[in-house]
Amino acid sequence: MTRSDSVDEGRVTGGGEQEPTDGSLGLFMGALVVAFAPFAWLVHRFNFVTDDAYITFRYSRNFHAGEGLVYNPGVDPPVEGYSEFLWAVLMRLGFDFGVAPETLSRVLSIGFGVLMVVLVVGLAARRFARTPVALIGTAALLGAAPPLGVWATGGMATMPAASLGVLLFWVLYGRKDGTPSHPLVVGLVASLLALMRADAAIVVALILGPAIVHGLFAKKRVLMRTALVGAAISAAVFGIHVAWRYSFYGDWLPNTARVKVGFSSAATGRGFDYVVSSFLSMPGLGIAFAGGLLGLFVARARLGVGAALSAATLVLGVTVYSVTAGGDFMAYSRFLVPAIPFAALGLGALLSSVEARTRVGAGLLAGVAVVTTFLAAVDVHVVPESTRLRFHFRHNQQRAGVTPSASEHQQWTNMKARAHEWSVTGRALGVHAPPNASVVFAAVGAVGYFSGLFVYDQNGLVTREVALREPHKDLRSPGHDKFVQPEYFSRYKPTYLQVGIWPERSFPPRPGAVRVGPTELDGVVLWALPSKP
Repeated sequence: MTRSDSVDEGRVTGGGEQEPTDGSLGLFMGALVVAFAPFAWLVHRFNFVTDDAYITFRYSRNFHAGEGLVYNPGVDPPVEGYSEFLWAVLMRLGFDFGVAPETLSRVLSIGFGVLMVVLVVGLAARRFARTPVALIGTAALLGAAPPLGVWATGGMATMPAASLGVLLFWVLYGRKDGTPSHPLVVGLVASLLALMRADAAIVVALILGPAIVHGLFAKKRVLMRTALVGAAISAAVFGIHVAWRYSFYGDWLPNTARVKVGFSSAATGRGFDYVVSSFLSMPGLGIAFAGGLLGLFVARARLGVGAALSAATLVLGVTVYSVTAGGDFMAYSRFLVPAIPFAALGLGALLSSVEARTRVGAGLLAGVAVVTTFLAAVDVHVVPESTRLRFHFRHNQQRAGVTPSASEHQQWTNMKARAHEWSVTGRALGVHAPPNASVVFAAVGAVGYFSGLFVYDQNGLVTREVALREPHKDLRSPGHDKFVQPEYFSRYKPTYLQVGIWPERSFPPRPGAVRVGPTELDGVVLWALPSKP
């Protein structure tokens, strides 16, 4: 391999690139402790399964039962109402071996989270070994970021996809000798990432694209060739998956994309509010993103130009995608999770540059970023709520008569409580509904999973005709712009237009509601609004 073939992470070159050092094992282990202590606490505190995860679980259970990856068996063509193909396949394997998806999803997701922390801290230890404040600051921010702790459970593939993004970065730039891994390894990791989530192919492009461009212009032939082969393999695998999607579901796009992603100026404005609200709720996260981009530029030699370019492109690209996609209603900035480890690494690069001049200054910057990020986990905020509410983006709260809240912790609490409520509702429906019953519902995860009933989806995730509608002119919460009222499905004569649970002592909850049966909760009954004949 000639000198021009070496990747930026190798020895010092004429461009001023710095040879990485491994640092002491003790410093690396100490940084891992600093990262894992808050991370483990956050995972324990926010351990939950969100309602949307049960949508994928139902697809996986039907797949296990021989129905294929379908939500409502018998619908032709079926509807791709999940966003996480590879995750659905993994959950199906859990059913095959008798492992409940609520358990398997948590175990795998936490495991991927551990992998992410080890890889990022390992990269930081190698690049910032001579600047320990930068290393400890990187590790602390990574471990203390609530979005990573929250989405290390949740039942979805958010953490696995983010971790595979870090792994793809590592196989390109993380080896000790500065050379990328074998192209087939890069292609395998990129392919797994592209299949894990419907939008993860974007992350693949944001990492491999800059590697190809940098390899071409900097004459890093090994890097360029490896990234090109990896991109070609993942593109082929992704293309095969898209062809299968069309043959099975009759659509090139997943139905979730048709429901949730609406590119318009209004939706983009809501997406901007989503990102700004995230940074106001967790100011340290904003410091990490802005400071990380600056650090990746000013300290690019310390990381390597190619690595810095890929990391910066990913941080910026994920942010732009979050804006243009209109944001996400779920708690703690789920859309930004893939970028957080790279922002932390970039902030570490900035801290390393600052530390070379003033260790106290680097320590203060790291401390402010870590503390103002972590405080959101305990619902303590540096920015006043009045300011945060200016960028409120969950517009359904006003329509439901709920006082708007800019608290991510409150949104997570609501998500956890509603998932439990809908699980109780679904289990009661599964016991008391008549055979071959059908129901109209807006949150089709736990209700559909536990009841097994045919479900008409008011938000359109698993009901194609709703997904194909034009969005409402007035913006709702992200992912709910095509919502329809229960009466929209009256022509199909569903068994129940509405269902829910209610305290028996104050029954009925509304005119026309009937008592269907008891629930697992004492004094709480299942009610329904039957469809008119």
